[in-house]
Amino acid sequence: LLGGNGAGKSTTLGLLSGALTPQRGAVSCTGRLGVLPQDPRCLFVKNTVRQDLYESFDGTAVAPEERQRRMEQAVALCRLTELLDHHPYDLSGGEQQRAALAKVLLHRPDILLLDEPTKGLDAAFKQSFAAILSALTASGVSVLMVSHDVAFCAQYAHRCALFFDGSIVTSGAPRAFFSGNSFYTTSANRMARTLCPEAVTPEDVMTVIGGTVPPQPEPETAYQPLPPAAEESAAWKPKKLPWWRKAAAVLCGGGALAIFWHAARNTDLTRLVGGGALSQEGWRTLALYGLFIALLFGCIAAVGRRSRPLTMLPTPMQRRRLSKRTRAAALLILLCIPATLYLGFRWLGNTGYYPVAFAVLLECMAPFFLVFEGRRPQARELVLVATLCALGVAGRAAFFMLPQFKPVLALTIISGVALGGETGFLVGAVTMLASNVLFSQGPWTPFQMFAMGIIGFLAGVLFRRGWLRRSRAALCVFGAIAAVVIYGGIMNPVSALLYARTLEWKVIAAYYVTGFPVDCVHAAATVFFLWVLAEPMLEKLDRIKVKYGLVE
Repeated sequence: LLGGNGAGKSTTLGLLSGALTPQRGAVSCTGRLGVLPQDPRCLFVKNTVRQDLYESFDGTAVAPEERQRRMEQAVALCRLTELLDHHPYDLSGGEQQRAALAKVLLHRPDILLLDEPTKGLDAAFKQSFAAILSALTASGVSVLMVSHDVAFCAQYAHRCALFFDGSIVTSGAPRAFFSGNSFYTTSANRMARTLCPEAVTPEDVMTVIGGTVPPQPEPETAYQPLPPAAEESAAWKPKKLPWWRKAAAVLCGGGALAIFWHAARNTDLTRLVGGGALSQEGWRTLALYGLFIALLFGCIAAVGRRSRPLTMLPTPMQRRRLSKRTRAAALLILLCIPATLYLGFRWLGNTGYYPVAFAVLLECMAPFFLVFEGRRPQARELVLVATLCALGVAGRAAFFMLPQFKPVLALTIISGVALGGETGFLVGAVTMLASNVLFSQGPWTPFQMFAMGIIGFLAGVLFRRGWLRRSRAALCVFGAIAAVVIYGGIMNPVSALLYARTLEWKVIAAYYVTGFPVDCVHAAATVFFLWVLAEPMLEKLDRIKVKYGLVE
């Protein structure tokens, strides 16, 4: 079906497929319809071609053996064996057309509707595509194709029709159709019309002048078993856990939950402190909290297994050297910001937290000024960082009723691992500053910004150096340690600094013990949100980085 733009070709295809409802008249169809849209990417919803093809069987009653047979036939016909473990959006235009066609063919259509399938394809693949269509028509499938590619239609179609002003004005076999048309015809016919009026394809011209016509490619007819999913692909699945690891996970998890429940019920923390220092019960509680952390790590070790490898799982050796920008950011974060906190509160006191927080914000933004030095920043880079900050603020607000059970630390770690330490610090610091508009600002705000930001920075640096894997278990362990050791290790002494009259190690220990239950809740929340969010978010952020070349 040929015709100019706006003639109604795609509208007709929509009416035939049922996507559009006719205002008058009716469309009747005998058999199953398959539709390949103009943009094949609208059919892709999974992470690999293999997963996308199997997704076609969702909600159907096709037996597993029949599914496998159809998969083998479609993959062989469309020549997708080497592409099964690739992301659909990483394929070329022709490869995407083949993958989308295979997905449509898995439904075994009797009628196949194609909307400009050769758009953007090179000449070599057009021949392969024509061989696929020839194999389909030979098996009894009817193909209706809307196209502007007159040369392809002249060479491979069985019948052509010209659409004009909502109706077909002429139709016929390709040779009669194009040779009898002075305007809507092929370049070969225009060039050879005086020599051979019926020549409509380059092959016709070659035959007329005595040349040799190369043979057309033959469609694939040998169906081989599908290769197993590559371990580095998104379709790879890890082995099942043995029974003894499941039992260990249940025992460790049950013990940790029992201690957590005991700590949550202990509302009288005055028994843990006596005379400004830890009481005997306080020391026992401290030992119990240590056992809680050990059980938590034991549970993670039992259930943790090597997760599906991601695109950028280990940092290549040649890229593990920290850049000058990262080293400058480390200098700012590890030296300048602590000095700002110390000098600010020493000179301004507890009431000067607004200028101190603003100074910390400027210092954590300095690495981004270094990133953009010498080039114009892309708005999408700033939007991505702002979106991560907004997610952190929204997540903290959404769980306001659960003290310290927030996704902020998990999102900060994910940001640092995916986009670098500088971005991790900025996301953590800005999230705490902005969310404290809802949770109240105070002299603790700059310290919260620093504590949350330093965790994001460390996550990015450790991953860049190859010391932190992007597996789910490794990130959960790092998150638990960061919540208790780093965030709690900074905020508990800060609480003693802000509220205690004397600052001694016994006072700090007392603040640690009384704050430990809250730190455990924070660690549990971080582990939970990393377990749920880390892999899908890192995958999406990787796709954004690859597609737009962000924050490199």
